[in-house]
Amino acid sequence: MNIVVVIPVYNPPQSLEKLLLDLSNIKFIKNILVIDDGSEKKNLLKCDECTILKHDKNKGKGAALKTAFEYLKNKNFDKIILLDGDIKVNKEDLQAFCENVFILNDKQVVIGYPVKVRKKGFGVVKKFAKFVVRIYTRKEVDHCLSGQRIIPFSALKDIKYIPNRYGVDISMLIDFIKMGYEIKEVEFDFSHDEKGKSLKDLLHKIRQMKDIFWVFITKWRA
Repeated sequence: MNIVVVIPVYNPPQSLEKLLLDLSNIKFIKNILVIDDGSEKKNLLKCDECTILKHDKNKGKGAALKTAFEYLKNKNFDKIILLDGDIKVNKEDLQAFCENVFILNDKQVVIGYPVKVRKKGFGVVKKFAKFVVRIYTRKEVDHCLSGQRIIPFSALKDIKYIPNRYGVDISMLIDFIKMGYEIKEVEFDFSHDEKGKSLKDLLHKIRQMKDIFWVFITKWRA
């Protein structure tokens, strides 16, 4: 089985180095594609085992995935593992999640959700995201914002539209469900920095909400 891991990053944390090292030590993973979405020079990424694509400026997670999928479209893979660049996970749990590639058929999408989540924020963004998915698909997906996913390579053709920023995970999920893909939510013991109630965190949530709202009012056109 030919598998590629896709990781969009922007000013990546030090934990990314461990993530890439652990991925490179998983025997069935031979291809790691990192999209550096305009990181500052002091945060330049080095990874001998990776293919690194770079944006000159920060364009957003969706734009980074567009770049990745455009690069991959004429390649020959079976499955794509999508991971956020800021997750913290031990190598055993990382491998366990990646091994889902062997039980995934061509009409299934896996979403990995964290086993333990520290509830620091208001939860409004997550509730609204679930609402948007439900309105468009009549399906309940509890962890619709998680970026830890495994998709069939053939599913790329079923993605109708990729917004540039935070709405990308919701938009792709809606496309997959409407095209008949089964969504499997599985436990994945990872963590990343949860947003809290500081001004900076609130502004981040407002940007997320704006991007998800844009998906909500425009997705019917796709």
